[in-house]
Amino acid sequence: MTFINHSVANAFAGLRGAHYAFQRAQMLRAEFEWMLTDYWSKASLGRPFEARGLLVTGPSRIGKSAETAHLLSKINDGQTLMPDGRPAQIVSVVLAGTMTWKDLGLHTLREGLRMPTRGKMTQREIWDMVRFQAKAQGVHGIHYDECQHIFPKRSAEGRSMILDSFKSILKHPDWPLMLVLSGVNELVGHIASEEQLAYLLRPVRFNRIRLDTTEDRHELNSLCFAYAERAGLDFAPLATLDFYRRLVRACANRWGLVIELLIDACVSASADGGKQIDRAHFCRAFTARAGLATGYSPFTIEDYERLFREDKMFELWERG
Repeated sequence: MTFINHSVANAFAGLRGAHYAFQRAQMLRAEFEWMLTDYWSKASLGRPFEARGLLVTGPSRIGKSAETAHLLSKINDGQTLMPDGRPAQIVSVVLAGTMTWKDLGLHTLREGLRMPTRGKMTQREIWDMVRFQAKAQGVHGIHYDECQHIFPKRSAEGRSMILDSFKSILKHPDWPLMLVLSGVNELVGHIASEEQLAYLLRPVRFNRIRLDTTEDRHELNSLCFAYAERAGLDFAPLATLDFYRRLVRACANRWGLVIELLIDACVSASADGGKQIDRAHFCRAFTARAGLATGYSPFTIEDYERLFREDKMFELWERG
């Protein structure tokens, strides 16, 4: 007996494997291009230099990690050659929770550089190993995702030490590394407290959906049609400002949550065997995610703005 519905699984796989090209992706790509061009031009001179980096911030579930990961896969595809003759390579490390600088070094070795660690090593030995392996493997940069986790509950002295350490990665005379630090908005305050580090990191801001702007209305419209078309569904009857307001409220104004709900609704509509997607599919997907009673959603209730308060919607998703 199998517990896998293969038709549903294939539908999910087809939609989850898609990548929608947001307008903001062009902005992020331009910043990556700036960072790599700066690195190449300095490294080509054959003398010590400071690398630069990016500070990518925004609310949770806004799409930072997905956009960054997509661009990193393009950078790491072997097509971008650096002055040392090797292709550009930026490894990614996710900070799952609060950790010390020593812990971060171990995490970088294991997750980013794929190097097992044995026995006891000092903090200095760990970070010396990080630099040695980065140079040996041709790694030119490191992306630390959810980077805010390294800062909470630390003294001002501890935070200063971490900020100085990030700066030293960019400035190391033998093998400077580009840094991409991404996380929630509170990360901006931590970085801004160290002026020299803030100068070396160019800020990139991901914002929540604002339906009062023409740009975001067009983006949301294109996004919905793109996923529905991929699923072979007709989205046209839902393409109204009223529906988009309900969708954005249901998803706490977060692009990442809109994509998740779109996928769930498209799979639900496909499972029904029809060629059209309607509010009932979005309602079903939302209540299943949020753990609410059937039919109780912003898509079906007239007075949804009062009953589904904007400041509480993200908490609803987190609890669901």
